[in-house]
Amino acid sequence: METPPIKLAFIVDNEVADILHTDERLSAIFLSNPKIVDITEKLNNNPGIITPGMIYNPETDEYYMPEQESNNV
Repeated sequence: METPPIKLAFIVDNEVADILHTDERLSAIFLSNPKIVDITEKLNNNPGIITPGMIYNPETDEYYMPEQESNNV
């Protein structure tokens, strides 16, 4: 099995902590300086509650669909 074409190094305190072999889509996400949030507990308690495309509100730690934005801001 061939490894994905993009290799990203995760640097922590100027040290390579890990290397991720990934595709162009995920590498573009990582290289856009995203906010990364641990949603393990939320998904373990309610699978499917958070899906791609949802909006994250960091003040309330809540996720909602874009059409609900005016109600949650």
